[in-house]
This record gives sequence, C-alpha cells and structure tokens, in this order.
Amino acid sequence: MADGKLEGLFVMGQNPAVGAPNAKLERMALRNLKWLVVRDYVETETATFWRDSPEVASGELNPDDIATEIFFFPAASHVEKAGTFTNTQRLLQFRQKAIEPPGDARSDLEFMVQLGRRMKARASDRPRDAGLRALTWNYHDDDAEEVLREIQGWHNDERGTMKDEQAGGGAHRSSFIAHRLVKDFSELKNDGSTTCGCWIYSGVFDGENKANKREPRGRYGHGWGFAWPLDRRILYNRCSAAPDGKPWSDRKKLVWWDDAKGEWTGDDVPDLTGENPPGSKDDAPFIMHADGVGWIWVASGLKDGPLPTHYEPLESNIANTLYPRQAKNPAADRKERPDNPYAKSPDNRFPYVLTTYRLTEHHTAGGMSRTLSHLAELQPELFAEISPELAGEVEVTNGEWITISTARGSIQARALVTSRVPSLDLDGRRVHHVGLPYHWGYRGLVRGDIVNDLIAISEEPNVRIMETKGLSCNIRKSDVTRHPEPRRRRRISVETLRFAQGDEVLRWR
Repeated sequence: MADGKLEGLFVMGQNPAVGAPNAKLERMALRNLKWLVVRDYVETETATFWRDSPEVASGELNPDDIATEIFFFPAASHVEKAGTFTNTQRLLQFRQKAIEPPGDARSDLEFMVQLGRRMKARASDRPRDAGLRALTWNYHDDDAEEVLREIQGWHNDERGTMKDEQAGGGAHRSSFIAHRLVKDFSELKNDGSTTCGCWIYSGVFDGENKANKREPRGRYGHGWGFAWPLDRRILYNRCSAAPDGKPWSDRKKLVWWDDAKGEWTGDDVPDLTGENPPGSKDDAPFIMHADGVGWIWVASGLKDGPLPTHYEPLESNIANTLYPRQAKNPAADRKERPDNPYAKSPDNRFPYVLTTYRLTEHHTAGGMSRTLSHLAELQPELFAEISPELAGEVEVTNGEWITISTARGSIQARALVTSRVPSLDLDGRRVHHVGLPYHWGYRGLVRGDIVNDLIAISEEPNVRIMETKGLSCNIRKSDVTRHPEPRRRRRISVETLRFAQGDEVLRWR
C-alpha cells in the first residue's frame, strides 16, 4: 500500500491507523489508495486519517493533497446481528440478534451478500471476470445459519438449481435448494461429489445447529456450543490413556478402550477412530502427525525448527547466551526499510526494554471503548508503567509526562511509577523495562498518543505475528506536553481507585 501497489482497501471491524504495528506508516500509506471502505459503528481513526491524524497536525500530510476516496458505512454491532463466535478453546457458539441495528447499519454478512450480487451483475465477458461469472452467490440477505450450513458441507448428488428472483419493490429473494448435508468431515471427498466451506467446522450442523445448543452435560460441557473438530473438547485425548487403553489417572481420564463394545469411549469424543484398538497399527495419539507421535524434533512444518530454542527479540541489548553468534531468529521477516527502521542490537540510544499490553477497561484499538463514557472514565489517559528505580534514574515522578521513543518514532504518556514493573539483573547489569497499553488514539471521549507508532512491522516465521512484547526504547521527562487535561465528570477518591484497581495503579489521580 505504501508503495502504491494497492488501489483499494476494505476495513471491517479493524482500525489499522491505531491498532497495527508501525501505525504511522499505516496512516501514511492510506493516502496512496484510490478508495477506502470503512465499516464500523464509530468513526475510527482509519476513516479520518486524512483530516485529523498526527501527520495532518504536524504538516506531514495535507488533506488537500490526499486523493483517497473514503466510504464510511455504519455497521451493526455484535448484539445487532446473528452469527458465531469462536474462542481460543475452539468453541463455536452461535448468537441470536438481540436488537435491530439503528438506521442504515447492516451486518457484515448482509453487506457482503449485497456487494457480491452487484459485482456478479457487473461481471464482463473478459477472461479476468471468469471466476466472478462462475461464482454461486445465492445467499439470502442476512441468514447466518445458511452460511453455517455451507461451511458444514453437503453432498452434490442433489443438484437443484438455486435461482435468484426479484420480489416486490425490487427486494431480493433466493430460492435455496436444500442439500443433503454431510455428517462430518469424514464424508468429504476430493472427487467433486461434496462441498464444504471449512473442514474443521464440519459436524456443527449434523441434524441441528449444534453451535446454538445451550444444554451442557458431563465433565467437559458437551451440549454447549460446538468445539471443532467433531465437538472434541480436548485435542489428542488418546494421550490420557496408557498404551493398553486404560486411563493413566482415573481423576483425569478423558477416553478409554471399552473391551465389551470393542471401541474407544469416554468423557470426550475420542481423537481417533473406533476401529483402532490399543496396540494396533493405527493406534496413535497424535493423528495430525504422519507418524502419530508427539514431536520434540520437528522434522517438517516448523520454519525455524527442528528443535525449540531461544532467540532474543529483533531489537535487543541483551546477548543470547545460548547462541552467542546467532542472537535473533534467522527465519524471521524483519520487513526492514527506510520507513520501518530498527535499532541496532545493542543500541545505546535505546537502553530500555519496551513491552505493550491490554487493559481490562479498553478493547484493542479502543474504538469500542474510548467512545463509552463509563469505560473512558475508568481509564482516561495513556500511561507508561516504570519502576521506582527507573523513575529515579530519569528524574521523573508519578504522574508527570514522559516521552517514550524507539527507532520508529516517539510518543508521550503519563508516568505510572509502580513496583509491578521491576528492574532486573541480566547479563551482569541492571535492565529496566517500560510497559505501555495501546488502546488510545486521536478520536473518542478520551484521547492519547498511538503506542503502535513505536512498533516495527515484522513477522515471526510460522504464524507471522509481529513482535510487540520486547523491543528497545528510551524514555525521558517531556519538556512540553501537547495533551490537555482529560475531562472528568466527577471526582474519584483515592480509596475508590485503590479498591477498583489496586494500591499501585493510578495512585496519582
């Protein structure tokens, strides 16, 4: 995008102008787009980068020079639309619409269904549009269960046509031909006879919408939602039983071999097929590995394998005592370029360790929480947590403004002097670190500098996550502050704050 290789961008439920690494680069890159579509239920910093970003205030960007055409669409919130949540426990839970969205706000599903219809209707005869012409796009306007059935998968032996019709007043109506759904992913084939949106979810619509169930039973809550795959609550649960099929521990048993029935059974869905008795060729607990066993030596699939090891962050003033000649992960993608620079390692300009994190009262980039008065009041200002020892070193007291800088830029925050962030003895010297929550931006009821301006764009080699928990920084007392005092609706006593947040946190208020 920054290099002009992307013409347009859809931003739906995200806020890269605040929430993405090297957020300044993100904001500067947005000006190169021909068009930008933002769907949200508050006007985010991404939607308004062209008129009130820090770069506009500093003169680096001039709104008159930005040709990006921006379309802001009001979006339905999670309580104003039906759909599913999937958590890190792999539990898929269907939710019903609680209330209708206001005005012209729509769900993401309805928006994409309508957009797909319009794009398909405009498809030309050119070869580049062949995929669009062949696309089956016969969805109802806003039916999340219809999409879930498609994700579940079906047999293609009933090939009734799905035809689009125009109802009265120009409204759209689809004639959906019911397919015979597969039971689960074991029935999927690669010969074109079945269709499935995502195999790990196949089984969620076996006779009913299992993600919508709220009837928990047993030790692991089967009957409440659907855990992919196959409603299996604990992956690789064959490991809970000894090679002879008997549980290692009666207290922690998951599955076991039933001699009378000749099958695996238990408190969870067995993570292997019932036709593999203990000791058989295919009786292997790690079914996703070719050899069926757990790996310490990872022969394939791990880009920085084959053994787990320690590397220092991409910016670090600490030597890697395990690998003195290879401090950093050689497989990491640094994305280093003039607008995404790195500090040296070590670098005397940035002697401290910086880590970023979230707060209970705010949500990610802050669009959902900085606009809510009760949450904004609980956490009204950006702060940087530092130890009493570091505060003494830089001659800062609790509540004073400090400037935090990295190789990418600098921001201002209130100093929160606390023993929660202790100084450490590493490599024969004293090492201080700085903690920053990253929820603030230049819009909302409460505002603050953008912490992700300090973070580099990088990718670790396996799941491509950027590095935000360990990088090099410097801090100093701010000469001047560009931040006004926050608006307060009422006074809050020190005792109230201590009860709500602990004696150390926000003591200076």
